[in-house]
Amino acid sequence: MSQAKGGSAAKGASAALWLLFFVNMLNFFDRQILGVVGEQIRKEWQLSDTALGMLGTVFTVMYAIVGLPLGRLSDRMGRTKLIAGGVVVWSALTAASGMCTSFVQLCVARLGVGVGEAVCAPAASSLIGDLFPAQKRANAVSMFMMGLPVGIALSFFVGGPIAKAYGWKAAFFAPLIPGVLCAVWAYFTPEPVRGASEVHAIGMTRREGSAFKLVLSIPTMWWVIASGALHNFNMYAIGSFMAPFLMRHHQLDLMHGATYSAITY
Repeated sequence: MSQAKGGSAAKGASAALWLLFFVNMLNFFDRQILGVVGEQIRKEWQLSDTALGMLGTVFTVMYAIVGLPLGRLSDRMGRTKLIAGGVVVWSALTAASGMCTSFVQLCVARLGVGVGEAVCAPAASSLIGDLFPAQKRANAVSMFMMGLPVGIALSFFVGGPIAKAYGWKAAFFAPLIPGVLCAVWAYFTPEPVRGASEVHAIGMTRREGSAFKLVLSIPTMWWVIASGALHNFNMYAIGSFMAPFLMRHHQLDLMHGATYSAITY
């Protein structure tokens, strides 16, 4: 009987991990699609490169601001339901980006996408901690994070041809149905008991004092924050301007510009 329960629990954890992989893949697909079609948008609305970069900046700033409170929320409510809600929000607002008729409208839509996507990392990381024991957790996190390169690659390989064939607005509609399907899957995924995969029964036990001060008291964490900030500064800049650069200065069409950008990533 115990072996049957163990096998069922392992299957449930694997299914949940696949869900988190697909959610993270869509997270980065929706995030990067603007970089794929940015040159089309710039030309249609006669934007400057500053304005084009601002579309990425408003997303990043909002994502960073709301990430901390949404992380705290992940400690207090069901994480699978929180992920389901986040996927619905960012998928709907990504599709809404394709209906925008002005720069301001698109900025507002991207702000909303940033709010929805900020749910993903804290809630998913917390879930992985409860789904997998310590000796398997690194592999599970690696699987989850594989959604990043796969999602970015798909945004170029899928978004580029769609935008070339049907216009840049159509590219924003592509991830809507997969997003809804992932949201439904997340909603009906059982919420694991907190601390269930730990050796000791810690349950909802928390250390005393400020969680922020506790984390920031770890010297290595400051290096992680600094390196992460510098890395993302560069990668978001490349994501926003690589395809426009190839199209503008090397005379590539949208599909080829997107393809070469995907390979470079």
